[in-house]
Amino acid sequence: MSFQPFVSGTGLAGWTLLKSTLSTQKAAFNRNPQTLSNSRYFLEKFDTVNSAEDLVENRRLLRVVLGAYGLSEDINNIHFVKTLMKEGVDSRAALANKLSDQRYKALARDFDFSTTPPQHKLATGFAEEIVVRFQNNAFEIKIGENDQDMRLALEFSREFRKLSATSMSNAAGWYQVLATPPIREVMQTALGLPKAFAQLDIDDQHQRIKAKAENAFGTSSLSELSSEALAEKITRQFLVMRDVGKTAESTPWQTALMLLQAIPQRSS
Repeated sequence: MSFQPFVSGTGLAGWTLLKSTLSTQKAAFNRNPQTLSNSRYFLEKFDTVNSAEDLVENRRLLRVVLGAYGLSEDINNIHFVKTLMKEGVDSRAALANKLSDQRYKALARDFDFSTTPPQHKLATGFAEEIVVRFQNNAFEIKIGENDQDMRLALEFSREFRKLSATSMSNAAGWYQVLATPPIREVMQTALGLPKAFAQLDIDDQHQRIKAKAENAFGTSSLSELSSEALAEKITRQFLVMRDVGKTAESTPWQTALMLLQAIPQRSS
């Protein structure tokens, strides 16, 4: 019988319990026959991928690759995915450079068939990295079937640190935050920004979200915000704000209690 990831409880309590069982649950999930089979198949066939067609015409390979980038919903968009990979990212006219979602640009950059040899052939250990990312995303999808907020919290914890570890400037990094759906949703919710925020001019969004982060967390530096303590504080605030939204009719003291619970306790 296949292991099914689970969440016990919601909000901060559920998050704490999920983190305490995360490594055990992931290990069990990765031993599931389907996960194991897809992972092994990808590693065996990776070296045979020499063109975009080789990839998109093999559904098992494509499922792993798209899953690794959080793009599983594009499994049937064959022409779209093939175009991304064939055009790469070097040309300003490339499709990936016209899309706001940075996950597509990452896919087109890593599987760039506009160059010879293809980009994915040059990176040592790249196939293994793709498998790990595929497994992480597949696990998070299953968690999301129980609690979508927990899935977002997991995605944020993983992707936010990856984003801040890049060599881009802090200003460019904030544009990446706005262009990466899971990170954006967690950050926007944690900062109490309304849905209408997305309708503002992108430069206005950029300025406002940085200012809100500075006010809420004492810094707008992504390298500082991605520290273990602050990233956890953002995640907890996101979960609290989600709970506040779900219990909008609760009494004032209940809402205040949830907000106080988001503040990490000092160790004695």
